[in-house]
This record gives sequence, structure tokens and C-alpha cells, in this order.
Amino acid sequence: MPSVAPSVQAPREPTPPNAAAVAARRERTFRALRGQGLVLVLIGLVVFFGVSNSSAFLNGSNIDVIATTAAGLGIMAVAQTLLVVAGGIDISVGGVVALCSVVLGICDENGVSIGLALLLTLATGAAVGAINGLVTIRLGVNPLVTTLGTLSVTQGLGYVASSTKTLILQQPDYSTLGTGRLAFLPIPLVIFIVVLLAGLATERVTPMGRKIYAIGGNLEAARLSGLRIDRIRWTLYILSGISAALAGAIITAQLGSSSPEIGTTFLLSVITAVILGGASLQGGRGSLVGTTVAIAILGVLQNGFGILQMSSYTQQIVLGALLIAAVLIDQTGRHLRR
Repeated sequence: MPSVAPSVQAPREPTPPNAAAVAARRERTFRALRGQGLVLVLIGLVVFFGVSNSSAFLNGSNIDVIATTAAGLGIMAVAQTLLVVAGGIDISVGGVVALCSVVLGICDENGVSIGLALLLTLATGAAVGAINGLVTIRLGVNPLVTTLGTLSVTQGLGYVASSTKTLILQQPDYSTLGTGRLAFLPIPLVIFIVVLLAGLATERVTPMGRKIYAIGGNLEAARLSGLRIDRIRWTLYILSGISAALAGAIITAQLGSSSPEIGTTFLLSVITAVILGGASLQGGRGSLVGTTVAIAILGVLQNGFGILQMSSYTQQIVLGALLIAAVLIDQTGRHLRR
């Protein structure tokens, strides 16, 4: 019987790594490096300003000032982060802050109770957010163009309604909202913590959070899967308007006066905090934890510049540079992941 040569199997080619797994590892690595970088920047700023003027910067009263002044920015940034993750953007927040500050001042001038005045102020912000959602979602106008238009409209309404005057708050109870304390924490900081915890719960626990990321990641796929995209995005625009109204009320109470000029710097600050914290203008990516660290960085910068008596123009230069750097980091990260 003829012998049969044993079959020889060719060596198998090594299995290429799964592309999705590689992409996921790169994403985790990029997020970790970015998050650690933000924390290191924050620590570096604290050390720098502490060494520059430790007696004025590193004391309990100044920490309170940083937390209190950054609370309004943080409240707006929480809602803005969720909106940006969903693929939207709202640059009208500065105008909403100004308009709502004027609404609160007019209510106080006419003897309206604080509770009702706050409700009217929040309703004003919600109305602006609803209009942004209507024009953006129903009429299909680009959100950048839409909210740029409402920014101009709300700022103009603030000047018209107040006759360009500053209105001094007459009711002393407003000081409780702006500078009061609950236990050992400033009330504005307590409000920010409540808003942040609600945002974190939405982002990480509820189905709403998963839907927000799905919409921002792939709008058409989310639509085909049956998600109520328009309702979710509209809700986020309304929440953005309400957050700006709440921030406007807090800032007005802190200053003890209402002015249409309040809020002029918040547009750049809010967007910078959101993008610097890791959110992508393309949607689908972002983190409220990163946004919170970015808020702390901006709060320390503003306070430290004030202690060192640097001009507001220098602060604007640094803020603009941070925004450009954040966008460049985001673009670099997307390029590396691809």
C-alpha cells in the first residue's frame, strides 16, 4: 500500500487586532491623558498664583470667592455640555443672562415678590431656549446662526427694557441668593452642585444620557433606531435657556444690581469650559467631569489675574487662546483616533 505523505498545513497568518478594540483603547488613552492634563494645569495655576501672592490667594475667603463667582458659569456649562454632546450649540447664553438680569431688576422695581420674580426670570430663559429649538429643529436653521441671532435679539431687548440703565435691587432678601450660605457652603455653589449632580445622573445613569450620546454620535442611526430626536434636542435647548436665566439671577443677586451689560463675557467662557473639558463640537463626546475641571481652571485664572491686577484685556487674550488650544486638541485627538 503506497504511503501517504502527511499533510502539511501552512502557518496561519497572525490575526489582525480588532479595529473597534484598537479605537476604543485609543479613545480611553486620549481621554485619560486629556483629563490628567487638565488636572495638572489646574494644580499648576494654583501653585503659580499661590507663590505669586499666597496671602491673598491661598485663604479661605478667597476660595469662597472663586467658588461663588464660578458657580454661574458652571450652571450654564452643565446644560451646554449635554447640548454640545447631542450635536447642538447655544451661544445665546450671554444675551439670555443679560435679558434675565433686566427682567429680575424690573420685577424688583415694581415690587414683585422674589419667588414670583425668579419664576418669571426662569420662564424668560425657557422661552428663549424654546425659540432656539423651534428655529433650529423645526425650521432646520443652523444652530450657530440661530443662537447668534437670539444672542443679538436678547441683548437688544435687555437694553431696550432697561433703557440702558442699571437697576439697583431694593429687596434685601436677594443678597441671600447671591452671597448667603447654607451650612458652610455659599448658596450659589450649592445650587451649582445640585445642577451638576442632576447632570451627572442624566449623563451616566438615565436612558436620556445614552440617547444624548447616541444622537450626537450618529444622528441618522439614532433616528432609524426610533429615538425621539427632536423632543430630546428641544428639551436640551430649553434647559440651556433656563440655566442661563438661573445664572443671570444669581449674578444679579451677587452684584445687587441689574444691568443689560451683565453676561457679555459668558459666551466665550461657557464655550471654552465645555470644549476645554473634552466635549467635541462634532457631537457624541464630552464629559461633565472634564467640564467641571475646566470651570475650576477658568475660575482660578479669573481670580488670580484679579489678584495680580492684570487688565481684563489680558484675561480676554488668555481666554481666547485657551479656546483655540481646546479646539486644536480636539481636532488632533480625532485625527489620532482615525
